[in-house]
Amino acid sequence: MGVIDKIKNSVVIYIVDYSIEWSELLENGIDCGELVEIKKFSTGEDFIEYITNTRLNKRKTHIVLLGYSFYDEKNQTLMNGIEILEAIKRFKPFFKVIMLANEDEQEYGGYVKKIGVEAIVNKDDNALLRINNYAAILRSRHAIEYRKKDLKRVLFFWITLLVLLSITYFFMNNTP
Repeated sequence: MGVIDKIKNSVVIYIVDYSIEWSELLENGIDCGELVEIKKFSTGEDFIEYITNTRLNKRKTHIVLLGYSFYDEKNQTLMNGIEILEAIKRFKPFFKVIMLANEDEQEYGGYVKKIGVEAIVNKDDNALLRINNYAAILRSRHAIEYRKKDLKRVLFFWITLLVLLSITYFFMNNTP
């Protein structure tokens, strides 16, 4: 596999969740192949600062596993998952977001789907299985999307080359 293929097939997963236990469980349970990079953030503010100050490769598949509730050391509410999602879509619209929801947070499902969440996964025993399935689907979609773009570029190049060669041939044969 070439370097460009590795870049196209690599996945960066961002775990943005207040719960240390869930973050550890997700980090250890995610299985997307050998080309996976995992980064963890315990607050949305840290994550937003990271994505706004870091140059990220659009050819990689960027998947955010986003919790809803966030608290600081004094148990005060910080940015919630919807605010973080809105910031992600404003700064990095190519990111794919999977929302992680507790039982009491599921009423926001319709709204976050409108904003651009790919899926909502309940934090339960089957969460890892569903997250791995969604990650594989998102990785495949991303790869297909970039293959289409590459095909269009190559097609444009060959058509341009053909037109230039035709024009050159025409002028070479019609000059006295």
